[in-house]
Amino acid sequence: MSIQQSQVEQALEILGAGTRLDVLGEHADLLRFAESAVTAQHSERRLRVRVRTTRNGRSVAGSLETLEPAAVQTLADRLDAALADLPPGPTAATSSEAPTDHSAETPEVTASSSVLHADPADRHRWFSTVRDGLDSSTTLGGAIRYDVLDRVVADSDGLFRAETLTKAAIQAIAKKGDNSVSVRYMHRDADRIPVDEIPAKLRTALTPLPTREAHHGPCRVLLKPQAVITLMATYGHFVLGATGYATGRSAVAGRLGERVVSDLLSLVDDGADADGLPSGFDAEGNVRRRTQLIDHGVLTGVVSDRRRAAVTGGIPTGHAVPDGWRFGGDPSPSNLLLAPGDATDEELLSDCGSGLVVNRLDYLRSLHPKQTLVTGTTRDGTYWAEGGELVAWHPQVRFTFRMEDVLNAVLAVGNTRECGDTTFMDSVVVPSLLIDAGPLVLP
Repeated sequence: MSIQQSQVEQALEILGAGTRLDVLGEHADLLRFAESAVTAQHSERRLRVRVRTTRNGRSVAGSLETLEPAAVQTLADRLDAALADLPPGPTAATSSEAPTDHSAETPEVTASSSVLHADPADRHRWFSTVRDGLDSSTTLGGAIRYDVLDRVVADSDGLFRAETLTKAAIQAIAKKGDNSVSVRYMHRDADRIPVDEIPAKLRTALTPLPTREAHHGPCRVLLKPQAVITLMATYGHFVLGATGYATGRSAVAGRLGERVVSDLLSLVDDGADADGLPSGFDAEGNVRRRTQLIDHGVLTGVVSDRRRAAVTGGIPTGHAVPDGWRFGGDPSPSNLLLAPGDATDEELLSDCGSGLVVNRLDYLRSLHPKQTLVTGTTRDGTYWAEGGELVAWHPQVRFTFRMEDVLNAVLAVGNTRECGDTTFMDSVVVPSLLIDAGPLVLP
């Protein structure tokens, strides 16, 4: 842990009563490659300090990139001046926010030494292993990244929570002719990533096939795990937060206890599950609590912060987001896990019949959150299947669909899962999903 408790306590003393600090020390090492050659190496060290001070019902926020006392004092003076200019707000006695539970024990998260003590040679070895496993007619691109995150949330009332999180990830994109495929692995422990398996996966995915014309109209669609990661992260962020539920902005508002997706789907948010990237607490210092969101299609919960704790029985689930977060201020899932099903990869492909196989979604952009309407494109390995086999490459597809419709049209769930992340979610662990023809119509 590079953030010293004494520095944090000194900053709290300077900032005064009613202050909470959310401190993040980021240590990122990145290796990029393209055309089968290393193109960039980057190492970044950054400290982000988010400050919120609340007194007499007034609340102000600011940020720093240091804990040096002089800089903290300058911010404290500015926050004090801003507080003095604000009109009185609700007192603590009338506030609807749940108090921070200082007595809850901070969950223990173990950082991986394989990431903490890695050096550039480890990332170069990964790159060489993948590149050397491909033939000369295939070009390799992608990135390898190691992250160490030191997190502290502390307040002037004595709360101090700290953890060190580690993550290693590789995305390898292989291209031959006009076709490309990709493989992505992510784990908190770099030694758990099967780098040696990546070349064979890429070679198999690049198997020679004809390219067919684009299909138009309905068809079954097999979404592989990396595509489902994007789908479930987007659905969770826009649908399963307590603020959207309480204000009616969510597609599932008022529907606790009702079936909202296929009964083949069960979804939890669990920051302690080792299949994802474990994390013990949120930006307010609330302990992350395992939250069953969907049980066999039935909505059983949403995630909350202190402000919306009333929606979850008066106790926040540990999903407050940082002040000034670019994806909004509402509580949001952080560590989603979709339960596996019974279908093997071969069975899913066979049941797909004449249909589309999507390995990756480049992105999903929300068009209408209340209706769960999104648009996005496929990328890196989109195929056409017939009779249980991949028979052709299919041109990349732009989809526009309602996520709620797609998740209600699930025919089968795969029995193996992959872990990934998005820019707005720590980890997402999901299997493949076979979707019926209705909601995904190819234009």
